[in-house]
Amino acid sequence: MKREPRRTCLGCRRVRPKQALVRLVRGRDGVVIADPRRAAEGRGAYVCPDDRCLARALHRAPLTHAFRKPCEASEELATAVRTFGFGGAGAPRSEASGENALKEVRRLWRQR
Repeated sequence: MKREPRRTCLGCRRVRPKQALVRLVRGRDGVVIADPRRAAEGRGAYVCPDDRCLARALHRAPLTHAFRKPCEASEELATAVRTFGFGGAGAPRSEASGENALKEVRRLWRQR
């Protein structure tokens, strides 16, 4: 029987199912962005969509340690993570909310 992949949250350090967390990716320019499709190339880190976890994870030290290079969080990163959290860790994903979240992050990304 195959097990579900598990990852550790940068903020709370709890191990959770991969689907309950939001993947972050460091771009070549050093800016960290949310990766809703979990397909962007590069080293990934995971965070719960919870406000407390976000506050702890989005400081420079945990991000730099996770990505093993200097990095900074984009202005829209916290909003994007909350959007992709789909109501919190472990909440069921619906196609409608997933599409809306993807559109929102694309809009925010274009504004940069």
